[in-house]
Amino acid sequence: MDIPDYLHGHVHEVVMMESDGAHKRRLWAVILGLVPFRDGDQWCIMLGANVQEGVCGFGKTPEEAMWDFDKAMSKPL
Repeated sequence: MDIPDYLHGHVHEVVMMESDGAHKRRLWAVILGLVPFRDGDQWCIMLGANVQEGVCGFGKTPEEAMWDFDKAMSKPL
């Protein structure tokens, strides 16, 4: 299917947004259905009873906290 020249930019933008959305849906916090909450001046995502026993991610934004949580899920005990 040929895409008219004037739509190429829009098609590229839509493809990039879909790709970004698919990537974010693979984050552990999203898969587990965790909800970010404020902890002082940062956002936190936590799995477990507390910071010492669970897995946590922190960031200036909820998205940063989700990426930090994803890294923490890959760390060995």
